[in-house]
Amino acid sequence: MKKQLVIIGNGLATMQLLKELDHQSDYLVTVLSAENVPHYNRIMLSSLLAQETDLQSITPCDDAWYDERNVRVLLNHRVVNIDAENHTLSCENGAQLDYDKLIFATGSRAFIPLMPGTEMPDVLDGVMGFRKLIDVDFMQEVTSRYQRAVVIGAGLLGIEAAVGLAKQGMDVTLLHRRDVLMNRQIDRNASDLLIKELEGRGIKIATGHGPVALTGMPVSPTSEEGSTSRKVCAVTLDNGDKLEADLVIFATGIVPCTPLAQASGLLVKKGICVDAQLQTSQADIYALGECCEFEGNTYGLVAPIWNQASVLAKQLTLKDDDELPVYQEESFATKLKVSGIDVHSMGIINSEETDLECEVLEFNDFERSIYKKILISDHKVVGAVLYGDVADSQWYFELLQQEQDIEAFRQDLIFGKAFCDS
Repeated sequence: MKKQLVIIGNGLATMQLLKELDHQSDYLVTVLSAENVPHYNRIMLSSLLAQETDLQSITPCDDAWYDERNVRVLLNHRVVNIDAENHTLSCENGAQLDYDKLIFATGSRAFIPLMPGTEMPDVLDGVMGFRKLIDVDFMQEVTSRYQRAVVIGAGLLGIEAAVGLAKQGMDVTLLHRRDVLMNRQIDRNASDLLIKELEGRGIKIATGHGPVALTGMPVSPTSEEGSTSRKVCAVTLDNGDKLEADLVIFATGIVPCTPLAQASGLLVKKGICVDAQLQTSQADIYALGECCEFEGNTYGLVAPIWNQASVLAKQLTLKDDDELPVYQEESFATKLKVSGIDVHSMGIINSEETDLECEVLEFNDFERSIYKKILISDHKVVGAVLYGDVADSQWYFELLQQEQDIEAFRQDLIFGKAFCDS
């Protein structure tokens, strides 16, 4: 008799795990989704917002794919209680399930800092994060009525949201507390090129200051009792300036979704704590993806999550004579997913932010919007920033991962693989 494997959450981590498990024969798999739509590729939400793709195109698997793998997906099944001792769980809709193995893949929620206008119960209409399909639906619906958007946070997601809203015809301001956009991934030179590109697309850039309050204005009565709601109309900055706004999108980071895990007695710090086999503090319960924490690290990019899915699939199907799979942190590259903008980064970005003695190689053609920076330490590539020309990105990444000695071709390294090979 097959064992019951239950997965809470239907996002990217779950889909990758199902792909890794493939046609396994040990389990009957049940995926519990709080949403009312089948799995979609959340990475492509910004492209969906920009109308560069459609929902069908970012929904990768049909019913037959799941059936072939003994997987059933139950939509509108929000889990509200777990009895770890008896291996059972309950859903908000009254459904109850038994499990042999349970996996938390509950993902994350948008982090919205507390300030006037974002605090419950007085959250202003038109204030939101950007994490789910319903967020895209809302933004696409209001672009016909709202004119001015402020996107707060110029990391990967914030830039993607700003570009998508601008393509919908909105007047968009991208607000970033730091002077450098994508400051965790790129340096000032690359940021200057990125700002030039975004301004060329009609996006206003405001850097060096952050929001301290959102201002609202009453809107028409929303009920028979005549009660009114308040819609955002401005963002106040820490220097006193105000940005007018009908729509405010916070792209200021993510928070692992852990309340259910905490209520279930699992060890939770920033995320759900797991060991090198992705097991939580409770037997037969695992976690992966943006909801989990390993050795103090939490996750917001897909590369480490893909590795977790591979390790967990091996752990779940482990045979007596198999070697125990081990999850380890690895270097990974970051890529901005905006049509017509190529930005890649990896490893150490700024030499002044590391204890290593780094040599910095740079190529900067501002007129052609091409910039490359390679950081070298002890004859090895330890970091890179590429803007505009990313053809050799994978090669640089392999040099970094493999810690290859590059001294024989160091003088040609900045020009790419073809020069070094010759």
